Amino acid sequence: MCYNKSMKNLIRSTTQLAMHFVSLYLRDGGTAIDATCGNGNDTIALLRSGAKEIYAFDIQQAAIERTKDALIKEGLYSDQVHLIQDSHEYMGAYIKKKVQAVVFNLGYLPAASKEIATCGETTVKAVKAALRLLAVNGLICITMYSGHPGGEEEKQQVLELARNLDQQAYHVAYINMLNQRNHPPEILLISLKRGVEIEKD
Repeated sequence: MCYNKSMKNLIRSTTQLAMHFVSLYLRDGGTAIDATCGNGNDTIALLRSGAKEIYAFDIQQAAIERTKDALIKEGLYSDQVHLIQDSHEYMGAYIKKKVQAVVFNLGYLPAASKEIATCGETTVKAVKAALRLLAVNGLICITMYSGHPGGEEEKQQVLELARNLDQQAYHVAYINMLNQRNHPPEILLISLKRGVEIEKD
């Protein structure tokens, strides 16, 4: 299990809590997807959690470059890391194998234009694509932010998709920080417990 001894209170950081869950599904290695690679933090965390192969997506060239630079700096860049400048909704065009974990960190690229952000329509398509790629006993982890324009609408669309998943095929958990103000991040976890077909749009 991936555990950082410096984390004395795991639930203080939503992003650390999310990655802790993901690490449990990568203990035996496998393939992972970083659906929104941003500055590369999640890509690095996935590799350190045990992923043997990574597909990292972002629509912005700056995000791809930042992620590559971060990987090189940490000595983690290799042929098993695939950096793809494209919308995450098209992940199925690049990946033809089952994956153990998929991470979404929604919103906009930190220290960049807030005009470019994930949105409900494409994120729902991306989550459906991730569901089609997910291995049995794999995990999709989505960190959602509702404080920016369009963020609440995106969150509600993703929750609606998750709420209607077949309970015989999926476990779904929704975690929020109830007593925190100013729109704290929220986590959605989806695990596949048996094979099922997800309809394409």
